[in-house]
Amino acid sequence: MNQKAFSYGAGVLFAAAGAACWSMAGGLVRLTHGIDAWQIVFYRSAVVLVCMLVWLGLRFRGELGWRAREAGVNAVIAGVAIGTAGLVFIIAMFYTTVADAVFMTGVSPFLSAILGLWILRERIPAITWTAMCVAMFGMGIIFYGNAGGGAFVGTLLALYSAFCFSCYAVMLRWGQKTDMSVALIWNAVYLVLVVGFVILLPTPLRATHGVADFAIGWQNFGLCIVMGAVQLTLGLILFTIGSRSVPAAQLALIALVEPTLSPLWAWLASGELPPVWTFIGGAVIVAAIVIQALFASRIKRHARKASLKRGGQPAFDHP
Repeated sequence: MNQKAFSYGAGVLFAAAGAACWSMAGGLVRLTHGIDAWQIVFYRSAVVLVCMLVWLGLRFRGELGWRAREAGVNAVIAGVAIGTAGLVFIIAMFYTTVADAVFMTGVSPFLSAILGLWILRERIPAITWTAMCVAMFGMGIIFYGNAGGGAFVGTLLALYSAFCFSCYAVMLRWGQKTDMSVALIWNAVYLVLVVGFVILLPTPLRATHGVADFAIGWQNFGLCIVMGAVQLTLGLILFTIGSRSVPAAQLALIALVEPTLSPLWAWLASGELPPVWTFIGGAVIVAAIVIQALFASRIKRHARKASLKRGGQPAFDHP
């Protein structure tokens, strides 16, 4: 399908709607009953695989196979990284509150910057270093509030999920000359195979195993369909459409819709109220992301004006 250009206002609405879809994860997980993270991830990933094959098939027509070969091993590694991030995030929510898990994954932009410096030799501006220090302080507050309990394990898992997502972001930049959206197909295939193996065969990761464990009940199955089709696939498509007309720096601000709404959905779904330390630390992390995004947008705006004064072409941001 040809990419259609939208106005800036429409782009903001599309991106915000996509982030709002992502924010539903915690609330939907809390609505499930009698199943574990492995069962949720298996069926959610199966739905994502079907939806992504349909969407990318319509988008690329008969070129999907060629696009996948062109992206190559970069897309495979990116798919495994984002798949691991999603799996660990779901597991984390069984150990800690939704707000805690979401705020901890909010540090992924800063982890991406560090990995980008190490792997891609991308320079980190001073404002990003400052924002990372502020975010680290917020993480320390959350760790302090969860010290000595099971929530500490969930916090560590959420942090590892953020690291895996950062690896995914770096691989996207590494393979930017190809269409890396096919990585999401590899993500779903990887999770369906690995998680299906864990459910079916005896491993230390689950107390039970066997074909009977694939039965999760119609209510849980319906929730997994919503997670795969709406929370993940639709969220991705809407955010991708919005990114065509919204500068990349501002997309980081719009993505804050996710950590802002996630605790609300969890509260509405199960009455879950996180500890006050989670809100304080989360507010510090969100403030760090806002500072980074605002200064990045300001720097790009000044660079565009300077380019125009020199008589050159304006430098537009690309998603």
